[in-house]
Amino acid sequence: MFEYVIWDFGGTLFDTYPAAAEVFSRVLEKYEVRASVKEILEKLKESTSKAARYFVDKYKLHNGFLQDFYSIENHLEPERQPPFEGAKEMCIQINKNGGSNFLFSHRSNYSMTKLLNYYNMLDLFSEIVSADSGFTRKPDPQAVMYIIDKYGLERERVITIGDREIDMEAGKRAGIATCLFNPDGDSARTTADFVVTSLKKLSSVLQVCNRFSGCETHD
Repeated sequence: MFEYVIWDFGGTLFDTYPAAAEVFSRVLEKYEVRASVKEILEKLKESTSKAARYFVDKYKLHNGFLQDFYSIENHLEPERQPPFEGAKEMCIQINKNGGSNFLFSHRSNYSMTKLLNYYNMLDLFSEIVSADSGFTRKPDPQAVMYIIDKYGLERERVITIGDREIDMEAGKRAGIATCLFNPDGDSARTTADFVVTSLKKLSSVLQVCNRFSGCETHD
């Protein structure tokens, strides 16, 4: 039974990749570079910083590329980066059943807060750890350990949910359970303890229960 969930943000709670790929393409075109959406998405799903390094090295671009990307992405309309189906309901269920939600992402606090406010989800999280918090990036477990230590969480009751292997590695190194969100259902190898293709299926993994009234599932 997992009571405490440390969520990744983009690609896990919110469907950010399509808009991010479009922005990436726009920035590349600014440098007179054209790349396929497939190639851009493949690199973005490793990490945004790795994607930027890949294209900067491949096409000998200057190092301001990533700043150009974030300057556009941070101001995208919220409608273009909606939560995945079942995301809000699952977070509500976790809180209702006596658990807690936490966020750890490399995105800025501004970009996450904007989307969470727009979709009325901000109050569902006990803490948001962003790039502004100054922790080492994933797969380093520093931020995960910070959340566990600050809130005195029992590791056997904590799980982290993300869409990339760096999320899984951060969780493993922190000594907690891991769940890969794989909405495309591809057969990529993973070290995750659990794999789900829909956030609606998380109930069977989490089994968060109210210690007084038992379990309530979300279908």
